[in-house]
Amino acid sequence: MKQVMPIEECAKQRLQVLVYAYSLLVKHLKEEGVDREKVKRASDKVWAVLGQQAAEQMKPIFGETINIEALQQAGTIAEDVHGIEANQKITENQIETEFVKCPWQEANAALDMPEDWRMCASGHAVFTESMYKGLDPKAAYKLTKSMPAGDQICEGITTL
Repeated sequence: MKQVMPIEECAKQRLQVLVYAYSLLVKHLKEEGVDREKVKRASDKVWAVLGQQAAEQMKPIFGETINIEALQQAGTIAEDVHGIEANQKITENQIETEFVKCPWQEANAALDMPEDWRMCASGHAVFTESMYKGLDPKAAYKLTKSMPAGDQICEGITTL
């Protein structure tokens, strides 16, 4: 059978479905009266596991010796997989990343999710920290700006 849709378009469509489904689930949990902090803790646990799995999948690519360039490449792979557009500046031991387009933020906005229920920034930080620490325990990540908090972009700082 001939493939009707290019694999890249299929992957993009699948991502959109998953992002929307997750965001819709969070919205329904809110509407059902589930405590926001419980939802956030559960979400963060899921993203931590996914970040660790990503690290395990990437270890064979990067090997045991991780430098700042390897972390930058890992971050770029994760951004591509999650449909995030970003700009990066790298120095000797730090990466500054500006996230300028995010399907998670777009889905939350489309669903008219209240800002305090937009779990994407927390999940993003937990996923990235877990992924980087899974590649190198000395790595650290901090989200310093967040679209759900009202910033124009999300911004993350990675250090090694």
